[in-house]
Amino acid sequence: MELELDKHETAPERSEYAGIGARFVASLLDGLILGIPAYIFTYVLTATLMLGNSDIMLMMETDPEYLSDQEVFTFIISMFKTVAIVGSITFIVYFLYYTLMESSKWQGTLGKKIMNVQVAKAEGGRISFGRAAGRFLAKSFLSPILMIGYIMAFFTERRQALHDMLAGTIVVKK
Repeated sequence: MELELDKHETAPERSEYAGIGARFVASLLDGLILGIPAYIFTYVLTATLMLGNSDIMLMMETDPEYLSDQEVFTFIISMFKTVAIVGSITFIVYFLYYTLMESSKWQGTLGKKIMNVQVAKAEGGRISFGRAAGRFLAKSFLSPILMIGYIMAFFTERRQALHDMLAGTIVVKK
């Protein structure tokens, strides 16, 4: 299959754009690869942070119907802190996983490797860490909005989602 590109672009040699299905399955696999450990980590860290808080432990010993406003406020603040810590660590892990893997010689995450697809610059070749970071951030914050970023891949000639267009990348079959 011959790839159609603008006259100033070249695709990676002997490659074909990855289909939406392969990209979706790769995303699901990455979700499992990261999601299961992240769930366990979140559970353990949340329990540790909450049970390690002496104020929370004292509240757990009292009757919940007789909690003061100050105790409720303390509990809410403790929950916000826990969510911020767990969320920040999880974001950093996901960020590093995607950016390091997609800018590596593999040119993709474990899910993409299993599905035999890889991320490349629009003109071909391995992407830099900076481009991978931009792609990840665009995918994280823009593409999920009404799924428009992903739906675009069905209608673009090169099967690019919004985050691919913004980062100047394509996803190709190996």
